[in-house]
Amino acid sequence: MPNIQIINTDGRISNFPILKDIIVIGRGKENDLVLPIQSVSRNHARINKIDTGFFLTDLGSFNGTKVNGKSIQSIRLKNNDEIKVGKIMLKFSTGEKPAQSPVQTVVLTKENDYKKGHSTIIESSAEDSLGLSSQDLLIFTGIGKGPEESDLSLPSEKVSPPSKIREELLSLERMNKVLFVLYEISKQLHLIHDFNELLKKIMDFIFIVIDADYGFVILTSDEGKDELAPVVVKYKDDKAKGKGEIKASRTIINKVVNDKVALLTADAMADTRLENAQSLFSQKIRSAMCVPLWKKDKVIGVIQLDSVRFNNQFTEDDLELLKAIGHQMAMVIEQASLNEQVREEERMISRLERYHSPQIIEMILKGSQETKENIMESKDLTATIFFTDIIGFTPLSEKMPPREINLLLNQFFSRMTDIIFKYDGTLDKYIGDCIMAVFGAPMEKKDDPERAILAALEMKRELRAIMKKTEPEKKFDIRIGINTGGVVAGNIGSPNRMEYTVIGDPVNIASRLESIAQPNQILIGEETYNHVKRKFKIKKVGPKKVKGRVAEIMVYEVLR
Repeated sequence: MPNIQIINTDGRISNFPILKDIIVIGRGKENDLVLPIQSVSRNHARINKIDTGFFLTDLGSFNGTKVNGKSIQSIRLKNNDEIKVGKIMLKFSTGEKPAQSPVQTVVLTKENDYKKGHSTIIESSAEDSLGLSSQDLLIFTGIGKGPEESDLSLPSEKVSPPSKIREELLSLERMNKVLFVLYEISKQLHLIHDFNELLKKIMDFIFIVIDADYGFVILTSDEGKDELAPVVVKYKDDKAKGKGEIKASRTIINKVVNDKVALLTADAMADTRLENAQSLFSQKIRSAMCVPLWKKDKVIGVIQLDSVRFNNQFTEDDLELLKAIGHQMAMVIEQASLNEQVREEERMISRLERYHSPQIIEMILKGSQETKENIMESKDLTATIFFTDIIGFTPLSEKMPPREINLLLNQFFSRMTDIIFKYDGTLDKYIGDCIMAVFGAPMEKKDDPERAILAALEMKRELRAIMKKTEPEKKFDIRIGINTGGVVAGNIGSPNRMEYTVIGDPVNIASRLESIAQPNQILIGEETYNHVKRKFKIKKVGPKKVKGRVAEIMVYEVLR
């Protein structure tokens, strides 16, 4: 059956079967696949089943949709394609049996392989710490491990009770291993942006400090702790990868996750208390340990290491080391999440800078979660629409080379857009030699009409300053039309191209007002006039017939 595997930002995994020909993905509850996080748009993307396969289409989402790392508008999906929706990774499967990968070689068994009398349970909680300080490390600096200590970790040897020096050496060795792992991980933290890749790197470092034959990381699902999914598998010997599946005891893992404990068996094959653990016997496991993987105060999965060698049985010291690493990984995971939030905010700022003033961007970023989530989605609002263009641009362009026309427009657009942003307007688009701007979208303010007129007046002053320095044959005038009313604002367009804009009758009227304005004249509609009539010197022009409308509209001119 075709399905979508959902991999959340903290690595938890769940599955969504594709049971319909059309699946809509988004944050809104009306969607088929609901992903309730802010980086996902209300209606983000759609999967259509047709005769030739499954097609994924972005629905004008704010953060976009990526397939295998590339932004898309519409694409035919292939088996095992990775889809990025906001911060959530989805993996599409056609239901075909995929080639076996390391992650898919872990099979969770259901046998009853744990009993309450197990004496090697070591309690673990989110408040556990290493109990170390920098002073502790300074005390032991310079004390090395002698050759006679090289086999201390082997439980099969009968050794005398450790001396105080031996205890200190073992403690120092464990501390150094933990610090080594954390130091190496911290160096990779800003280089690795994918959560699962970070887990793989952590497992690589664990194998450097703990001698295991294989191990795996299993994470819980959003759907409940009983839903478990392997995400990382590590082998000491690469040749062992092709020797079949790894069978992991679901009962042991559930015990670690639910009771928040760490488990160790130093000699699994001889441990009569584990005689029902068929997965341990089938794998010929001699020693195993399993510890919780923390995120803040929650267990989101486990790390398990196994050994099949007679002379390599894990000790409680090994378990303490793995516990410490598992606990400290919480800070690494949290930092990785914060880094992703920073990168996401940088991407949002980059997108918003194309349309909005710095003040509007700051308001958006400081706004509520609802504001950030819905900022680019279609919504009804009252806005003031602003049009300005160059009069006689066509004959002007006939006299000038294309490159000079390009420079002229860039200079004009740059200066006028700066003025729009100065008064917290939103740049809607450039249309040839015309600029369309909006005051009140995506965020409404009571003084939107007033700021639009202030911008228009400053544009006239700026144009006069520009024209004083312009050659006579290159001089030009502008005209401006402004209108206020109810519009729909948001990402609008086709699956292949979306843009943020406003639509509605007030937009058409603003455009018509601009088209009938005289050189350097500012014309406004009646609703705009009603908002600003006591703040500017305004002259009534009277009713005018404009293209596309049966009824005349009342027109006013802003003088100053």
